[in-house]
Amino acid sequence: MIFVSLLAEPIARWLRLPFVAILIVVGFIGSELVVNFGYDTGIRASNFPLLVFYVFLPIIIFESAYSIDQTQLRKSLLPILVLALPIMILATVIIAFLLYFFIGHPTGFPIYTALVAGSLLAATDPMAVIRHLKALKTSNETIVLLEGESLFNDAIGVVLFTSFVAIAISFNGAGFGDFSIDWWEKLTIFCWQFFGGLVFGILCGLIGTFFSFILKTRILENILLIAIAYGSFMLAEDYLQVSGMMAVLSAGLIMNQAHHKYVSSKDKEFIDYWWHVISYFSNSMLFLLLGVTITVQMFTDRWLAMLLAIGAVLLVRLLSVFAFLPLFTSFNKFSLSSKDSLILTWGGARGAVTAALALSLPIEIEGWWTVQSMAFGVILFTLFIQSPTIPWILKSKPTKTK
Repeated sequence: MIFVSLLAEPIARWLRLPFVAILIVVGFIGSELVVNFGYDTGIRASNFPLLVFYVFLPIIIFESAYSIDQTQLRKSLLPILVLALPIMILATVIIAFLLYFFIGHPTGFPIYTALVAGSLLAATDPMAVIRHLKALKTSNETIVLLEGESLFNDAIGVVLFTSFVAIAISFNGAGFGDFSIDWWEKLTIFCWQFFGGLVFGILCGLIGTFFSFILKTRILENILLIAIAYGSFMLAEDYLQVSGMMAVLSAGLIMNQAHHKYVSSKDKEFIDYWWHVISYFSNSMLFLLLGVTITVQMFTDRWLAMLLAIGAVLLVRLLSVFAFLPLFTSFNKFSLSSKDSLILTWGGARGAVTAALALSLPIEIEGWWTVQSMAFGVILFTLFIQSPTIPWILKSKPTKTK
């Protein structure tokens, strides 16, 4: 399938679709053929959490942090943090309750499962639409706003997801009326994981900066970055019990600064390209796995849940950009043009992190297959509807700034 996926990029260009959309198709058709010929793919739900969290996600998050334009990031930091923190948490809760009440099946889809679904669906990933935005010369500010939001809320989304998964496993079988929890305790644990991961990642980044100053050799710098990415994640998760994703995020941002300072521009270009390649491969493998996991039965049995999830995600994204963002940034007088707001709304797609979290869902959670089906439905909507139609929005007539 990896060999066949080499054709994904040219086919995607021809069809004007994201290359990962073709990868899903390759994964789906490939796995169906393998199974129909009587072979076992060897892929099990129990395989995914370690593979996703310990192999793919650290690379994807680190590369995003390492490659982002930090000058523009600092300029747009307030709206990015607002979108990634309070609005992300609000979106998680609203999506969860919309799904819970519209599905209306508390024994098959309890509230804690809905919260897991909300945390999984709230994180944005504009990778599928960024290519269109750059090709049509969208303002760098809008692109960085999308990339920066995705960078932070991916890491935060993973923390929320793992927190709600722990709650869901603890309260498996409880109904809405029986659902009670010490939220203060959970908030304390969340803060410890979030800020503990952030601080540990900064420490790892500072250690990496010291070694970067000594090495100054692009091959060794790449080895150093691999060590920082995986080391910060594994030590944070397995030994300190803090968020590995937050550690990877903050370490990546600091190494970005260190390499701008201590590495020559030619070597930096080589390192950027190398990380783009391994991040590309990690994303490709995730979406191939997603295609392998998708079954026809998901669409026949869970099509309504998929539609509800797509509707909830679109509604909450509309509220986030047009209502919550102006509310939280009113004191700073931050504003977007109507066109940029529309791009931010429609470009707030779902991708690699949603796929990764969906693939890593523990099967002990009640309704886990429904949640996974909803996640896959939203991702497919992103890749086959949102991404191809973003050029229409970009080519529309601009409107005056607020």
